[in-house]
Amino acid sequence: MSVDLNTDYSRLPVPDGSTIDGFRIAVVVFGIGITLPIFFIGSQLTQALGFKTATLALLAGCTIVATLMTVTSIIGARTRLSTYMILQFPFGRRGVRPVNVLLATTYIGYFSATADIFGGAVHDALYAFYGWNLAQELCTLAGCIVMTLTAMFGFRLIERFSELAVPILALFMLYVVYLAFRQTSFGEIAATSGAGGIGFGVAVSTVIGANILMAVAAPDLARYARDDVEAIKTVSGLALGYPIIMLVSGIPTLVMDETDIMKIMLGLGIAAPALYILVFSTWTTNTVNLYSAVLTLATVSTRTPDWRLALYASAIGTGGAVLGIMDFFLPFVLFIGIAATPLAGVYIVDFFVVRRGNYDIETLTQAAAVKYPALIAWVAGSGCAWLATYEIISLTTVPAIDSLIAASVVYFLLCFRAGKPSR
Repeated sequence: MSVDLNTDYSRLPVPDGSTIDGFRIAVVVFGIGITLPIFFIGSQLTQALGFKTATLALLAGCTIVATLMTVTSIIGARTRLSTYMILQFPFGRRGVRPVNVLLATTYIGYFSATADIFGGAVHDALYAFYGWNLAQELCTLAGCIVMTLTAMFGFRLIERFSELAVPILALFMLYVVYLAFRQTSFGEIAATSGAGGIGFGVAVSTVIGANILMAVAAPDLARYARDDVEAIKTVSGLALGYPIIMLVSGIPTLVMDETDIMKIMLGLGIAAPALYILVFSTWTTNTVNLYSAVLTLATVSTRTPDWRLALYASAIGTGGAVLGIMDFFLPFVLFIGIAATPLAGVYIVDFFVVRRGNYDIETLTQAAAVKYPALIAWVAGSGCAWLATYEIISLTTVPAIDSLIAASVVYFLLCFRAGKPSR
């Protein structure tokens, strides 16, 4: 099937002829998870909890995220719309703009921060392995350029790139585990006790917080699934893949007593191949960050071509990365990430309860431009997450889940006040 370079259905439903098998989308989801932050989390949690407890924490956190992602992926498959088009139904065409601008800022921020980390890692690796003392800014800029070019060609190219890169990444990860087991036995690794410092509940919360945006924005990818069954298949990339990714990074940590992925690879004698794996993994993840930013901006700037939006978003993100200001911006981005979770609660209730699946984009122009129940519910959910973060109040001990529940309940009550749904 050919790639349409001009249309990635950012403002329209994906037609039947452009849908694909769910497992092919799952490969993209899995590829997104093979990145430095996920490696780091796996290493930290495994070192703190030990192998057995860390395994339970990783499975528990990913199961919760996968459950939410199953629901949001089904919505994506049924509507064939991106997350940001879906949000227009509960929020209104104008009411959704501040939401989508906030989300676009989040994705561009992640793109910029990841590119900044990537540039530093590549610079250090090239100097250590080959003696090439290239400027870090040049490494960052080069990485941003190739990631931008990939994102400009839309989901089809991302999918094809993932089909090539992910098997290589998966085989390399298995090889790393094999080398680790050559230095010790599985029994010794399984019996290793954690260093402490992180409780089980905090560990589960960390896993959820690191992956929750994947569930919130699942329709971006699941809209290419043919039906509910194919949509559920896409979730396997996270439900099965992410615990494996984090454990694969955790096992060498227990053997080497080191959490820095590049130092682990150096200790195992495979630092040079690890450099290429770093490039491929970051390329996949950051391309999707930019792709999601473009989908978001497309609902705000409706007349600007997607490729031009990609250039604009990339220019902002690249500028921030090259200037090295992401160390200050990342905490802000992470805070915005908390505010994104209640959006899923709003559109889940809207789709299944309020509208009961009636998401016809032609009705958007006839509906109210701003819908306050969704905005109020979003603010309530975000406020709940903020209070839970500082342990002022807590429903489940997980701020993201607290915000999801609060937004869902508030939106339901506001929509069905006086016994009539607000549409």
